[in-house]
Amino acid sequence: MLSDIDRQLLHVWRRRFLKKDKGAPRIAVVGNCQSFGVAYGMKLLIPAAQVDRFTIVRQGVADLKFLARTLSNYDHVFSLEFQRGFLRGGGWDELRAIMPSVAPIPSVVFAGFHPDTIYILDPTRGGRPIDGPTGPYHSAIALFAFLRGMSVEQAEALFCADLFGALGYFDVWDDSAREFLDLAAASNLDLSAELVRWSRAGAFMYSMNHPKAFVLFDVARALLKRAGLPAAQVEFSDFAVDDIVRGAVYPVYPELAERYGHRGAYLFKRANYELSRSVGEFLGLRAYIEACFAVYAKCGRAQLLTSRIENWLADPEVVRLFDYHAADGLARRYAKR
Repeated sequence: MLSDIDRQLLHVWRRRFLKKDKGAPRIAVVGNCQSFGVAYGMKLLIPAAQVDRFTIVRQGVADLKFLARTLSNYDHVFSLEFQRGFLRGGGWDELRAIMPSVAPIPSVVFAGFHPDTIYILDPTRGGRPIDGPTGPYHSAIALFAFLRGMSVEQAEALFCADLFGALGYFDVWDDSAREFLDLAAASNLDLSAELVRWSRAGAFMYSMNHPKAFVLFDVARALLKRAGLPAAQVEFSDFAVDDIVRGAVYPVYPELAERYGHRGAYLFKRANYELSRSVGEFLGLRAYIEACFAVYAKCGRAQLLTSRIENWLADPEVVRLFDYHAADGLARRYAKR
């Protein structure tokens, strides 16, 4: 079965064969789900350019050498890092060995808004992620509650500022910012001013690794500047297209958002790539926990354990902390009735 990058490679070579290439400079953007926002931003900033996006998100039939041969016809090639296994013949490191001129794109990864989010990598399936109602993104608190044998109502009571504070969720921002800026610096980009501007605009991430469209537009502008390419003065909001929001959206919990002067919500969005058929589905906190528990109930305990959860379960103080807040939260709730 052909992947997205297979189809794009065929499209590009068909266009070349028919001599329908147009635009200058010729720019290629390679990478994961973030690549669309970068490519779209570059086209918006240089309208006369020919900008092609090569999406690497699942395994295809093309090999690395064929990709490199295709990319060699572009004036500028920008690429996010990608792992081996998506293309036959290697990944990012092998591409850079063949094409040293490929310009790196830093991945926008920022956990400051989503410190409760974890991945569950199934050891019985070679470490493949287990999908829940919001795809690969899971709540560590909800998973702990399930493994602790709590009810959905008890798990819901755990989502409170006191527990978040005890778990260190309010102290993640600085480390997240430093890690992101270090990653950008490794690609010879200084995005510190951009990070401040994004932060003032509100929650700029849909999840730990899914930024909003205006973030990727700013990254595109910084990449063009680094490459010495002149960019137009454009108001992005006048032309905004957000491809990533079609996927799952993990909310910023209200108690966390308040710390940053924003508004949060317990509203979880399921992925929906067929907008012409359905406008999508959203879950409140209880419905989200119920959906998570339904997924976890089909798995063995060994499939669900992550390093964070194992550490919590092995610490009597943390276990008592969870048990206390589950009981206290329920008591408060019943007292209000």
